[in-house]
Amino acid sequence: MTVRIQRWEPENIIFWLTRGRRIANRNLLLSTLALHLNFNVWMMWSIVVANLPAIGFSLSGQQQFLLVSIPPLVGAIMRIFYATIWSWVGGGTWLGVSSLFLLLPALGVGHLVQDITTPFPLLLLVAALCGIGGAASSSHLSNTSFFFPKAAKGFAMGLNAGLGNLGVSVVQIVVPLAIAAPLFGALAGDPQIWGIGAEVHPVWLQNAGYIWIAPILLISALCFLYAHDLPKLKLTLADQWQMMKERHTWYICLLYLSSYGTFIGFSAAFPLLSRKLFPLVDATPYLFIGPMMCALARPVGGWCGDRIGGGVTTLVCNLAMALGTLGILAALPSEQDGGSFPLFLCAFQLIFLAAGVGNGSSYQLSPKVFLIEAGRLARERGDSVAAAYARGGRRGVAAMSISSVTATLGGFFIPKSFGSALDLFNSFVPAFMLFLAFYLLSMAVAWWQYGRSSAPMHC
Repeated sequence: MTVRIQRWEPENIIFWLTRGRRIANRNLLLSTLALHLNFNVWMMWSIVVANLPAIGFSLSGQQQFLLVSIPPLVGAIMRIFYATIWSWVGGGTWLGVSSLFLLLPALGVGHLVQDITTPFPLLLLVAALCGIGGAASSSHLSNTSFFFPKAAKGFAMGLNAGLGNLGVSVVQIVVPLAIAAPLFGALAGDPQIWGIGAEVHPVWLQNAGYIWIAPILLISALCFLYAHDLPKLKLTLADQWQMMKERHTWYICLLYLSSYGTFIGFSAAFPLLSRKLFPLVDATPYLFIGPMMCALARPVGGWCGDRIGGGVTTLVCNLAMALGTLGILAALPSEQDGGSFPLFLCAFQLIFLAAGVGNGSSYQLSPKVFLIEAGRLARERGDSVAAAYARGGRRGVAAMSISSVTATLGGFFIPKSFGSALDLFNSFVPAFMLFLAFYLLSMAVAWWQYGRSSAPMHC
C-alpha cells in the first residue's frame, strides 16, 4: 500500500535535496499518469457521440451537443468533493482509488453503444459517468502542489496538468484507431455498420470504452504500491466556503475559466462543431492537434508564470484567444460562400495554444497570491515563516479547488452555447461573439489585478 510520510518540509533546502525532491518527483510521475488516464476517459465520449448517428442512433443536433456537455458538468460538480476527500484519505491512496472509479464509464460506454435503441436518458447517464474522469484534477493538482517548494510549484503543477491534459489529445488519436478494428474479438461484441452517404464500413464503437480497462487496472496498482501520503490536511467544504468570500479567488476563477474552460469546452465541441460547419471535410485527422498543443504548452505557462509573471502571461494569452476567435468568425460558412476550413482550423489551433499557456499561468496564481498574502500578514503579526507557509498553502489549495470547479464548467457552457445558438439563431456566430467578449473581460482583470507593476498582487 501507499507510504505515509509524517514530516514534509519542501522549503528546507537540506531536506529537499537529500530526500524531498526524489519523493516529490516520483509522486509527480504517478499523479501525471493517473490524471492522463482520467482525461482519456473523460473526453472519449465526445468522439463517441460524433459517431452515434452514423451507426443508427436517432439524435437531434441539440441532443448531441447536450450529450457532450454533460461530462464536463458532472466533472465540475464532482470536483467539489474530490477537492477535499483526498486530504482525508491521503493523496497517494486517493490516486489509486479514484483511478479504479474509471471502470464505471469504461464499461458503461462499451455496453450501451452496442444497442441503437438505447433510450436517451440512458445515454445521458453514461455521459454523466464519463464525468468521473473530469473530477481528478482538483485532487491531483492540489496534492502535487504540497510536494514542491514555492519556487518550483508553477512548473511542477504545469507539468502535472499539461501531461495529464494531453490525455484529451491522445484519446482523439487512440479512439478512432480502436473502433476501426476488432481488438477484442467476439469478447467485445459484434461490429456496428457506420454509414454516411456512400461511405459504409464496420466499426466497433464499444472499443472506445473497453480499450481503457487494462490501463486503469495497471495505473491503479502502481499508485497503490508506490505513491506517498503526506500528513493529512483534512480540508473541508468549509475551507472552500471561506475562500469563496475572498475577491482574489473569484478573479483567479475567471482567468482560469477563460483558459481551462476554453480547452475543455472546445476539445469536447470541436469534433461535432467541425462536422456541422464543414460536412464535406473529414476533420478526424486534425482532432488531436489542438488539444495536444494545449496540453504541451501548459508547463510553458507555468514556467512563464514563475519567471515573467502570471498576470502578464495570462493577459497575452487572452489577447491571442480573442484574435483566434475573430479568425474563426471570418472562416465560418455564410450564404455567400462555404467558409474556409483551413482558416477555421488554424484559428482554433491558435486558441488551443494560447489556452494551454494560459492554463499554466493562471492556475499557479492561486497558491502564489495566497502565499504572498500570508507572508504580509505574518510580518504584521510576527508569525513564523512555517506558520505563514502552512496558512497560505491551505488557503491556496482551497482557492485552487474552487477555480478548478468553475473552470470545468466551461466544458458544459461552450458546447451548450453552440447547441442553443444553433437552436435559437440557426447560427454559431452568437456563441463565438459571447466568447470574444469574455476574453476581453479576462484581459482587463489580468492586467488590473496581477499584471501592472502597481497591481494589488503583482505576480
